[in-house]
Amino acid sequence: MKSWQAPVEVKVTAALLVGLPLAWALLDLIPVLGAGSGLEIYRMPALALILGGVVTTGLALKMGSARIGGLVVTVVFALLHAFLLLGAELWWNKLFSGLSFAGYGYAFVLLNSMPLKRHILGVRA
Repeated sequence: MKSWQAPVEVKVTAALLVGLPLAWALLDLIPVLGAGSGLEIYRMPALALILGGVVTTGLALKMGSARIGGLVVTVVFALLHAFLLLGAELWWNKLFSGLSFAGYGYAFVLLNSMPLKRHILGVRA
C-alpha cells in the first residue's frame, strides 16, 4: 500500500480533525451506558466527524477550499468546546473539553502554516 506523501503538519491536522470527534464519541459512551441516556447525544460528535472527514479528504486531494473550510470547522468546534468547558459539571468533561479546545486551536494554527499551504498550493505559496 502506498503511503500518503504529505508534510507532517498535514497529517497531524488530519489526525486532529478526525481523532477529536472519535474521542468525543467514546467519551459519550459513559452516559449512554451508565445513565441510560439516548443516542441523541451523538449528534454533535457525528457532525464534527463528518465535517472533519470532509476537510481531511480535501487536504488529501489538495483542494484549496479545504483549508478555508478547515479554518471554519476548527473555529466553530473550538468555540463549542470552550462553551462546553464552561458549562460542564464533571471533571472529565471539563478536561476533555479543554483538551479538545486546545486541539482544535492547534489544528487552526497548522492550517495556517507554510508547509500546509505549500502542500495545497504548490509553488504558488
